[in-house]
Amino acid sequence: MNSPLRWLHCSLGWVAWAAQMEGVTWVSWDRSRDELEGRFAHQYRGERQRLVIPGWEAPESWSEALWLALEQPLAPRPEVPLYMVGTVFQRAVWEALVTIPPGQLRTYGAIAAQVGRPRAVRAVGSACGANPLPFLVPCHRVVAAGGKWGGFGLGVALKQILLEREGVTPQAATNTAGHVRMGD
Repeated sequence: MNSPLRWLHCSLGWVAWAAQMEGVTWVSWDRSRDELEGRFAHQYRGERQRLVIPGWEAPESWSEALWLALEQPLAPRPEVPLYMVGTVFQRAVWEALVTIPPGQLRTYGAIAAQVGRPRAVRAVGSACGANPLPFLVPCHRVVAAGGKWGGFGLGVALKQILLEREGVTPQAATNTAGHVRMGD
């Protein structure tokens, strides 16, 4: 059986990603390829073969865009179609996250208001945690109201590295009033 996983090595370690013709459907990071294989197998148990499309290869520009999102997040990158599978609410949150430019932050509350559910702050955090496309759907740019980094499914240390690569410092995060620009 062909593997549906594509591999990308970057300065942070390994990134595994999967795609269908409609777009990129899953992305994850780890220092170990074995860990990524296990994470993918757990997430897609029983569905793995569905992601193998005989004779089809994802465009190289999708891999390039993912590499740029990690290594040079402020650089322009190719458009990548995203195939987001989740609840209606999760997809609304993920679509809101895509609108956050590199180097800016939003609070969970600001995202809740943006999707029309201002009291659903915790649900926004849960949707961020369920995001199958970190880096491309930048949940790392969402912080708690008090400016704390908040969580990140791949670890807060990686969240800090990603934000620092975008020019965001912990001090900038403490100035959040919903929207934060670099150096505010």
